[in-house]
Amino acid sequence: MKNIVLLFFSVFCFVVGFSQSKLSTPYETIYTHLHNLEDNNYYPQKAALAINPQLLKGENAINAAIKLKEILNGKGIYILYNKIPDETDYTDSTSKKQQYTLAIAEPGIYVEKVGNNWYYSQETIENIPKLYKEVFPLGTSIFSSILPDSIGNKKTFLLKNWQWLGIGLIILAGFFMRLLANYISKVLSKYIDKFALAKTADREKLIHEFLKALNLFLIIFVIRILVPSLQLAPKFSALLIKGFNILLIFLGAFVFRRLVFIGLDLVNKYTNRSKSRLDDQLLPIAKNLFTILIGLIAFSLALKQLNVNLTAIIAGVSIGGLAIALASQDTVKNFIGSITILFDHPFELGDYIILSGTEGTVEKVGMRATRIRTPNQSLAYIPNGDLSNMIIDNYGLRLYRRWDLTLGVEYGTSTAKIEDFCKRITQMLEELDYIADNRSLVRLNSLGSSSINIFCMIFIDVKTYNLELESKHNILLKIIDLANELGIGFAFPTQTLHLLNNKSEKTS
Repeated sequence: MKNIVLLFFSVFCFVVGFSQSKLSTPYETIYTHLHNLEDNNYYPQKAALAINPQLLKGENAINAAIKLKEILNGKGIYILYNKIPDETDYTDSTSKKQQYTLAIAEPGIYVEKVGNNWYYSQETIENIPKLYKEVFPLGTSIFSSILPDSIGNKKTFLLKNWQWLGIGLIILAGFFMRLLANYISKVLSKYIDKFALAKTADREKLIHEFLKALNLFLIIFVIRILVPSLQLAPKFSALLIKGFNILLIFLGAFVFRRLVFIGLDLVNKYTNRSKSRLDDQLLPIAKNLFTILIGLIAFSLALKQLNVNLTAIIAGVSIGGLAIALASQDTVKNFIGSITILFDHPFELGDYIILSGTEGTVEKVGMRATRIRTPNQSLAYIPNGDLSNMIIDNYGLRLYRRWDLTLGVEYGTSTAKIEDFCKRITQMLEELDYIADNRSLVRLNSLGSSSINIFCMIFIDVKTYNLELESKHNILLKIIDLANELGIGFAFPTQTLHLLNNKSEKTS
């Protein structure tokens, strides 16, 4: 009799509680759904009240409520009840609609007001099959169905026996996945060796790091797929799954970054064949750009997993956007200047250039500044934003190196010798390989105060300043030998002093 009274009282309390369930605010609806599907408070019929009866009824509504709870757990979404609005006429500030999204990471799951009550939206109900398959591709009973209920549902150290078995199987799956990943790496390595993609030590290191990161990514990915099927406690499951998600995001970013680096290194292999040496600077700049871009994307995805509202952050940043823009305008200007230099090619690495107040050999073009080695062997860093607006006199792009040389011979040298001297110099220049054909001029130019001047316009065809100096050295030696052979002397500034001696005459 006592047991019958207790049973009747329990049923009465359940019916009363069932009838008093309220759905007039987002908080009441979500609480009714999730609270009544907890292990120590499992009333799926009551949880199904959060499903709009116009969309689903009976067993369909119960199944939808259960699956929706499992989807939230499987995605690592843990709902804090104190964060849910408890207002009858709550309106979303972004959409301006009477709806509330449970988590930023999953905007497709939300409740909306229908009449006087709040229910899960039609979009949410329609997305349940797709989301369930996405979260549990192998189903939720993959581990729980292995052991009989009498054994599997017994708890040992806070977890059920089938959950412990699932953990062991996941560890085993990770071990086999590692073996499979190593096999895939060996196969890829054979193809890499076959096509000679890893000829350099740097590229071989990049490929090795890529394959190592890919192996780890695949192992963690498989574990992440299996973990939701353990159906752990919501709070712990949310923490664990978010941890795996964030780890996968950064591992994926690292794998993609290494893959991009390998591609850029292969592109650099072909740019090295071009005549332009400035192309070599594209590789480090492109690496920095891709690193920043991939890092920003990975960081934003990680923040999304932590339910951080990126829209609110961007809106907050935009308030100080003007100050940031003013502070970073030089950085942006220099970056655009570096892009302009790389595409316009006003100079090459190794070129000797003359700017306003600075000259030297170009050593490196960076994202912010260009490094120039001055004749004093010091380093000058010119901001690219300023450099792109300067007048650049590029000695490295000269077709020929013009040399204007004046030879002063002594007065008293016969015109025949001067004529022969000019012809012999012209002939000597024509015989030299590093002198441009039919461009050099040797002519009697002027009569100076202390010498007869012969002007030589010589065009030297060499690539570097060092070879130019060496060529001038050889030409001057040959000119001196010709002068000695012809008996011609080079004049130097002289001064002749004339003294006038006037004798005074005496008269008597």
